[in-house]
Amino acid sequence: SALAEAAARAGFASAPSERASRPILVVDDSLTTRMLEQSILESAGYEVELAVSAEEGLAKARARAFGLFMVDVEMPGMDGYEFVRQIRADPELRSVPAILVTSRNSPDDRRRGEEAGASAYIGKGEFDQRHLLETIRRLAGEP
Repeated sequence: SALAEAAARAGFASAPSERASRPILVVDDSLTTRMLEQSILESAGYEVELAVSAEEGLAKARARAFGLFMVDVEMPGMDGYEFVRQIRADPELRSVPAILVTSRNSPDDRRRGEEAGASAYIGKGEFDQRHLLETIRRLAGEP
């Protein structure tokens, strides 16, 4: 709910002058969160593909080239940390930036994300749409 409230307060960002050349894969088991993140990203000019689990996300990541992964931590089965560990172990995927987006925001959780190889860690409770889009632009090498 904090994620939805923050997005509503911030409004939608304007589209960047240059779009990412590859789509963003959003991996989250929550329909509400997936739809919200998709809406934010598409409003900013990004192409978005969705996965409802880390397992599905991993299959999609291996089947298509993505510019960035946005991954929830807490999911049934494989969690977001393991998803990131697996893409970092894959020579074809290891260089793709991965952002963990989660309600788990303790220093230990952030450390686990860093150890797994996450490029960034964004807490849903402190969600800021502009910060998210700036982080994506930075990781994607956009101006």
